[in-house]
Amino acid sequence: MSRRIEKGQEPGVMIDRDLWGLARRAIDKIAVFMFFGLVGLAALPMGGNRDWAWAPLCVLFGLIAIPVALGIGVRDRHAVGAAERLPLAMLLGCWLSFAAFALWQTTTWTPLTADAWLFARAAEILGKAHAPIPAIAADAARNSLLKCLACALIFLTARALSQDRDNARWSLVALVASGVLVVSYGIAMQVSTNSCYLGSYLRKQFEFTPGDRCLMGGTFVNSNSFACYMGMCVVAALALLFGGNPKKAHVPYGHYEEEDVRLIDWLTTPRVVLLAASLLMLGGLLISASRAGVGASVAGMLFLGLLMMRGRWRSHPRLGAAFILGIVALLFVGIIAGGALLTKFAVASDDASRLRIWLAAIQAIGMSPWLGWGLGGFGDVFTLLQPSDSLQPNDIAHSTPLETIVELGVITAIPAILVVLLLWAVCLRGALKRRLSRRYLPAAAFSVAAISILHSLVDFSLQIPAIGFATAALLGMGWAQSFGRRDGAVPIFVSRGH
Repeated sequence: MSRRIEKGQEPGVMIDRDLWGLARRAIDKIAVFMFFGLVGLAALPMGGNRDWAWAPLCVLFGLIAIPVALGIGVRDRHAVGAAERLPLAMLLGCWLSFAAFALWQTTTWTPLTADAWLFARAAEILGKAHAPIPAIAADAARNSLLKCLACALIFLTARALSQDRDNARWSLVALVASGVLVVSYGIAMQVSTNSCYLGSYLRKQFEFTPGDRCLMGGTFVNSNSFACYMGMCVVAALALLFGGNPKKAHVPYGHYEEEDVRLIDWLTTPRVVLLAASLLMLGGLLISASRAGVGASVAGMLFLGLLMMRGRWRSHPRLGAAFILGIVALLFVGIIAGGALLTKFAVASDDASRLRIWLAAIQAIGMSPWLGWGLGGFGDVFTLLQPSDSLQPNDIAHSTPLETIVELGVITAIPAILVVLLLWAVCLRGALKRRLSRRYLPAAAFSVAAISILHSLVDFSLQIPAIGFATAALLGMGWAQSFGRRDGAVPIFVSRGH
């Protein structure tokens, strides 16, 4: 409907305003597309796990954050609501405490710690050395802190952009699209090199010969990180699949809000595409043979299903049938693609080596429990404490919380871990407290983040930049949708004109 021209108002002014409004909306959408697109593309350059990959990504995120901070793509969405002031203040306090301590570890203003003898030994050999500091590798500490800063920036940008539900959905769409690209590359490498190559990088420890087979890893260096990412993408696709069409208020999730909705009507073209993408990525997840990845992904799927069906079992009995059908489909795909997974369960050769790493980490904590060894310094610590019967070098503790305690000490590790847990808890609060029509977005954020968080208990998923960036973006989206400030103005099923 055309706008009425008020008395004394020039028609040209109205046209200019319409064109300017259209241009602003286009700029806003471009900002949203670029940000979430960059989060999804972070998985393609080896999971962002090399300096040449994650460093430019950090620069790009910073460049995108500048116009967003100026209001492009958000339009007055930087305000803090009354309900989120306390948790946001707690989050900010924990993050600043962690960052300040990590910087303090790289200064000479600290007491001597367990690594002081290394600096003294270096002075004897080289004739001079840096003054003793807790950070055994200051350059690694700065790099790790830069990645953490990038995750914080991604969270704040996602929080600002995701106040709008359409923008929030784009975070899930970008993750699903990224997952399809990653698993497609994994399938191509499975056919051509039996997944032993990632570009020119050889995943095997020794020379590759024709006929050798490796676990599918997609664009990631190792199969475990690939499995974690695939699980996150599968849950994101399921959230979109059962999240419904936001344009149809009477079917918020597509969970048969009306009893006369038929399956053929529910299976629209986008949902069929999402279903196919889910099965494709689920197959890649199982072929990766990551036990922890599969377990964390199943937990994430269960979290999503239970949160979205909460309070609707009796009113919609078909939900129970759909839930059972989903479990049957998961088992069916597992039978087809889970041969490598079963083989890895039977031959658990890496458990002993991982146990030795954890024991060395506990020993390192005992040597410097309060000031730690410096952010990003676990590799150097393990070199000092590596058992004589373990010849393979290792720079990861295979447990992010344990590695955090080693590097930051017992006290400062608490606020560092609370940063993640607080974000996760806020998303759970939103999934439990929000109205039915707005629940699936915080539920998706909680469930997707659950996979990387749970998997990082026995691996290093959150330390892979692509996974850490995606988790930060989803938690930012879940935070924004848990504290939506536009709720309550209009009932769920009543249009604005009534």
